[in-house]
Amino acid sequence: MNPGVQATIITIVWIILVMTGWGRHTLTDARLKPRAVSILLVLFLLMAGHTYNLTPRLALDIGGLLLPLGAWVWSLLAHRNASYQVQWLLGMITVAASMVILMTLVPMDPAFFLIDVDYLYPLTVIIISVMSVRRPYFALSIALVGMAMAFALDPFLHGRSGTEDVVLGSGDVRDTLLYTASGVLLLHGPYHRSASYIKSRVRALFGDNSQQQEGGPEHV
Repeated sequence: MNPGVQATIITIVWIILVMTGWGRHTLTDARLKPRAVSILLVLFLLMAGHTYNLTPRLALDIGGLLLPLGAWVWSLLAHRNASYQVQWLLGMITVAASMVILMTLVPMDPAFFLIDVDYLYPLTVIIISVMSVRRPYFALSIALVGMAMAFALDPFLHGRSGTEDVVLGSGDVRDTLLYTASGVLLLHGPYHRSASYIKSRVRALFGDNSQQQEGGPEHV
């Protein structure tokens, strides 16, 4: 399958799901309406594959940069709270740094990593972003922006920009971004609900024990 085709299919599925009410919790957290998100996704489809050449060897894919840039800008506008923005920034930096480290280590010894990079990169970003914040939109934004930044830095950090053509936001990148974002949306809610349930059970267990220990000597 050609690069970018999978991203197109996922985006069309997203549009249908959003218009039928799926992801309402994430949209509420982002303070976005389903129609606005659908329009953004349609723009992503229309602009994907349209490139702008910065240099003979460096080009920008407008569609590939639209989603992460949009997520970045809206993360700054949707919640002006400084603590949220600091948490978002730390999560994004963590995702980008982890991806850059993997992109450096994997080519050195691919056999050392038991998981193929097509799965290793998305899983790493999903785990970090889902565990970083409780707010679903912030987790989605952290994943999109951090991964896009890592893909943009990789050719320059590892010296490939001068020897091969580089397209920032290319079809391969769009596929990985959409797979990762889908994983974040699917796993964020179940993870935090499970974590909250486990915490409540542990607190109840240790709370009962502490009350028994405090009350014990009084009944001796």
